[in-house]
Amino acid sequence: MSAEAIIQQIKQDAEKEINEIKKETKEKTNEINARIKKITDEMKQQMLDKGEQEAENLKKIKISKANQEAKRKQMQTKEKLIDTCFQDAIKKLNELDDGQYEKIIIKLIEKGREQINDAFYIQSSKPLDKKIAEKQKITVKGTIDASGGIRLISEKGTITIDNTFEGILTRKKQEIRVQVGNILFP
Repeated sequence: MSAEAIIQQIKQDAEKEINEIKKETKEKTNEINARIKKITDEMKQQMLDKGEQEAENLKKIKISKANQEAKRKQMQTKEKLIDTCFQDAIKKLNELDDGQYEKIIIKLIEKGREQINDAFYIQSSKPLDKKIAEKQKITVKGTIDASGGIRLISEKGTITIDNTFEGILTRKKQEIRVQVGNILFP
């Protein structure tokens, strides 16, 4: 074989090897690109899923906050209505005629007498309380600032029973609040 034929053969072999290398490189590049695309697609999907989950969580949080705010406002409205009922109750008690008022005060004195079970005196909220106490032969010592009712105090000063209208309502407020709530908001 001549030198030219050898050179030609070397060129052909080199060309063949270059084409093989190019082919392998192209295949590996395509394979790498396919892997990159797969990884990128997976990452995109994960990011989308995470974004959707975060959006869903934010939506749930906003809905929960809105529900809490609505419940809070509803409770405030209920409390205002119940407080109005308490104010109306005090107003109605103040509108009692003298006969009705006297019956209530006598009952409050009797209940207080049972609780103290000793000598006592009262503090009055109205001039009528003094008249009632005189009829019952009970000492009156001082007045109190209340819309109605009396305060009973043991002679020793160790027991005080607040039987003013406000005192009674305050003591029974929770029980009454539940009952009023059940009536107003069944």
